[in-house]
Amino acid sequence: MAETRPEIDGERLLGDLEALARIGATPQGGVNRIAFSPADLEARQWVEEAMRAAGMEVHRDPAGNTIGTYPGREPGLAPIALGSHTDTVPNGGRYDGALGVIAALASVRALHAAGQRLRHPVEVINFVAEEATMGGGTFGSRAMAGLFDPASIHHEAVDGRPVAEHLRSAGIDPEAVATAARPAGSLAAYVELHIEQGGVLDKAGVPVGVVEGIVGIRRYTAVFEGEANHAGTTPMDGRRDALVMAAPFVLAVREIAVAHGIVGTVGTLRVSPGASNVIPGRVELTAEIRGLDEATLDAAEAALQARAEADGAAFARISAKEPVVSDPAVVAAVETACRDLGLAYRRMPSGAGHDAMCMAAITRQGMIFVPSRRGISHSPEEYTAPEDCVTGARVLLGTLLALDAALDSTGEG
Repeated sequence: MAETRPEIDGERLLGDLEALARIGATPQGGVNRIAFSPADLEARQWVEEAMRAAGMEVHRDPAGNTIGTYPGREPGLAPIALGSHTDTVPNGGRYDGALGVIAALASVRALHAAGQRLRHPVEVINFVAEEATMGGGTFGSRAMAGLFDPASIHHEAVDGRPVAEHLRSAGIDPEAVATAARPAGSLAAYVELHIEQGGVLDKAGVPVGVVEGIVGIRRYTAVFEGEANHAGTTPMDGRRDALVMAAPFVLAVREIAVAHGIVGTVGTLRVSPGASNVIPGRVELTAEIRGLDEATLDAAEAALQARAEADGAAFARISAKEPVVSDPAVVAAVETACRDLGLAYRRMPSGAGHDAMCMAAITRQGMIFVPSRRGISHSPEEYTAPEDCVTGARVLLGTLLALDAALDSTGEG
């Protein structure tokens, strides 16, 4: 007799989302669960209790990540991990991160309710401090993936206090965080369900995004040196206005991004001396580009540099994060799940960073997106329709089942 296929309990999943949203709820309808705050710790405890009720063994690693393990049938197989995070930005939304954790929990609960175990163990991970409130983002997943910089515990958190102080208040030894690192191959795969946080799926009316990868991000400075002078007495033909020099480059960032099929933004503009009656003598701006293909980013960067220098600027790269491409086996499993469920989907990049980006250092990884209404996120107005939340969880469970069947004892597809 064939086993009954496990099914997501949609009503319970939505109830769990609502229960979690009440922890740290704000008057504006959002959620305030900044990492290591009382609300964050309460939410993490809530998740741990729900994990145990779903048949999981639960522990916290030295970085504070919560890991629930549902045993598998075949000894020696590495776990397949599902997860995300439950911390938020200040006055954020109720879906960012939380949906991924609740859906992962719902997937294991479906197995438990059906009395089934997979070949692989299943881990549900609630990463700690994913949002950039602790001197940078993806704190817990960086620690797990062996990417943690011990010096970062001395950085300032969002409230100005050292990160180490927040860790100690949460019962975490700052000096032990790096020992949370897990070796490559210790997980068979990692899959993360997340709201898109953009408007592509919502605008297209497509219920599922299959994430091809997480974009690389490169940031630059461009400095334009002019000559400060009196705004009233200096003729127009005798001016060296640094802001006028910078203006064509600001427009060029957009033009170059469009031409290369990526996104580009000028995010800061510092005009000196910054007085209404003084011609700007110096302008320093920061620009960034994001894309999934390194060669494309190289070409766009070369075009930006050429344009900046032609406009008289000193141009320099200040940071670069490489793109992280989703593992083909995980992408194939997500697409299999969508087809089995009769769901339309589209392949797309993630324009934002996520815990999956870090996990790529130690395991195959992939992500599933569901629509964000009007593309709004990190806001009390963040919203994903109930049916889309349930659909995402069903795809996550289907992906888990497909990976469990597809990966052999060595973790290869």
